[in-house]
Amino acid sequence: TQREPGVSIPLYFTFLLVWQCFVLVWPFVESALVLILKRCSLFYSYPNAKGFGFIAEPLTLQHLPLSKRTKQQFRMDWHQFTINIGPIGRDGFRHPPSVRLNRPHIDAPQLGMKHWPWRRQHPPPLQQSKKKTKQ
Repeated sequence: TQREPGVSIPLYFTFLLVWQCFVLVWPFVESALVLILKRCSLFYSYPNAKGFGFIAEPLTLQHLPLSKRTKQQFRMDWHQFTINIGPIGRDGFRHPPSVRLNRPHIDAPQLGMKHWPWRRQHPPPLQQSKKKTKQ
């Protein structure tokens, strides 16, 4: 593999070590995925986000462009991303300010999960009644 510009030497060797660990278990993981779930496995590194990921996608979608395959992938990633830490809005999501985190997470678009458990919809705040009771 080739080190990409802007990737530090320690980070590059960390990616290489994680990839080699994946290569050791890949025959077992791939066999189980294909036989049981009809999926294939892929290992990705995200140098700009300082992370890596494991992707399982259906075998039947291999011929499609990446944008169409992404919607059916199951991803377990560990990389940097931005998450809002402000109050919960009416839509149930947190709003700015935000922080950058480097955390493990799951993306499964078919299940409506993105950066789970870090980015999730919360119950909306209780709406206080604007009607005043007369006494």
